[in-house]
Amino acid sequence: MRFEQENETYRLPDIFLIGAAKSGTTTLAYFVQQHPKVSMPRKEPGFMAYFNKADDEVPSRIRSRQVRDLDDYKALYRNVPADHRICDASVANLSKYQDSIRNLKHFYGDRCQELKLVAILRQPVERSFSHYMMLVKNGYEELPFEEAIKDEHVAARISMANGYDYLRNSLYYERVKAYKEAFPQLKVFLTDDLKEPEKLARELFSYLELDYPTDIDLDMKLNPSGMPKNPGLIKALNGYSETKERIKRALPDSWQSKLVEFKSAVTAKNVVKVKVDPDLKARLTQEYFREDIQQLSALIDRNLDHWLSS
Repeated sequence: MRFEQENETYRLPDIFLIGAAKSGTTTLAYFVQQHPKVSMPRKEPGFMAYFNKADDEVPSRIRSRQVRDLDDYKALYRNVPADHRICDASVANLSKYQDSIRNLKHFYGDRCQELKLVAILRQPVERSFSHYMMLVKNGYEELPFEEAIKDEHVAARISMANGYDYLRNSLYYERVKAYKEAFPQLKVFLTDDLKEPEKLARELFSYLELDYPTDIDLDMKLNPSGMPKNPGLIKALNGYSETKERIKRALPDSWQSKLVEFKSAVTAKNVVKVKVDPDLKARLTQEYFREDIQQLSALIDRNLDHWLSS
């Protein structure tokens, strides 16, 4: 989206994929990136969630990766072709929804209605456990899941990464409600919809008002979680370093997509899929998430009974 202000012309994203984390946002981003008229120079810039935040307001583990300065954010999109739409895929926009909504309104003003915003949501216990297993995979989690979700452990580690708040990050209702009130055009998918990827992709591109790309790859399994067979390899592939980030930022969009494919393929072969204990899943669903699921179901007009019974 093009803006002109004080003798300056700049561009900001037209499309926001807002999360939730570990629910399929990477897959949606992969679909969108394959469109010849979409550019996503960097996934997870986190600008709308962390604009102007002080260091102690940004979790330490992601601090250096988040774009907090407006000029730096504009610079991401400076070389995007004029006829391309721009996409920002930052799951912090859902977890930090109040800051993100406020900043979106501030930067887009009366053009907010032109934005395309997409959320994808997963059965909440499954999402929580998948996020837990991602941190296990990357060497950032050593506690058993039942211990890790206790308030005292969340409080002790939340300053390092939002992801440690496994359960509260899976309470969707208030977040989605706030987004829908601010942006009635918000499109909500479920992770379950990925079982029919072509149907989802066609609906996604229709919502984005883009032609469906006939050569789109719908089969790649991205960002898998699981218990690592070779922890050193997995951490080297998926762990953060500023050098790796600089190299990634210098790569064209198409190369970045290939890098995601490569990392996902290698990771998938080197992790063992682990499922949450079914009794624990049932208990958390009923005791912690039941009301939130029921409210969300009414809000988005989707039957979520299978979330309650699965």
